[in-house]
Amino acid sequence: MKASLRILLVVTTLFVCAWVQAESIRSQVTPTVYKKGIVWRIESNEQKVSYLMGTMHVNHPGIWKLFKRVQGFFDQSKVVCTEVKLDFETMAAEMQATFFHDGRTLKTVINDPVFYQLVVQAARERGLPEPLIKNMKPFTLVFMLSMPPSQGEMLDQKIYQDAILKGKQSCALETVKEHSTVLDVFSMADQIDMLKSTVSRIDEVKDLYPVLLDAYLSSDLVEMARLVNGSLMMEDPRIEKIFLQKFLIDRNKKMVERMIPRIKKGKAFFAVGAMHLTGSAGILRLLSDQGYKLTAIY
Repeated sequence: MKASLRILLVVTTLFVCAWVQAESIRSQVTPTVYKKGIVWRIESNEQKVSYLMGTMHVNHPGIWKLFKRVQGFFDQSKVVCTEVKLDFETMAAEMQATFFHDGRTLKTVINDPVFYQLVVQAARERGLPEPLIKNMKPFTLVFMLSMPPSQGEMLDQKIYQDAILKGKQSCALETVKEHSTVLDVFSMADQIDMLKSTVSRIDEVKDLYPVLLDAYLSSDLVEMARLVNGSLMMEDPRIEKIFLQKFLIDRNKKMVERMIPRIKKGKAFFAVGAMHLTGSAGILRLLSDQGYKLTAIY
């Protein structure tokens, strides 16, 4: 009896610790100061001005209307910085990171014919035929099933390509290697668990996107953070901690380090995923802590 109580105490303690850690790290990406704003003016002590736009990696008419509203700030810039340069080298590296190249396939790592067919069906409904996904890593597929079917050029791509066409200097806030290898932060077992959760509740996943888009178009960073924190991927506190730390917090620090030299010179236009803006570990707060003045434009 005493042994059973000790085991129960240990399990309970581990669960509480995991929950507390998840709550702690979640608070770092939950806005408490900069709660509303997708486009920001950044001003240095030397009165050099740059702009930061939080993007959503999709194609939607509302997003194009938003970009038209900030087109003037983009046009005035001398340098345009995206998370990575969306060129052939980056696309090739991301393709390399997306698929298995060692003989494994999605079917062999799942090792469950019934579940694999459910995955194939879910992917097909999203416009992803089996030949396309058969060598795809599970985590990549989780992301693809969580997004609407691709319908053309995304905002980030347009910003990068317009910068090139207009002869602006382009820069990347992450290296190709940094951006592509982040896909492998989860073990294969974790990736399969996330894929199972996504497929089993695919209707909920589909319903999340339009709500998230509405929050984005309303410039509501609090609601965006709430939706992401409450997503299926965050059901497991351990996985949530890895995701928030590796995909947001660690990357935010690197991005800000590389933004600052550009901000000091002024006339820079930065475009990063909107979730990188939020919370005490977000880009906005990190820039404010460095003494930069931030003003929400939209």
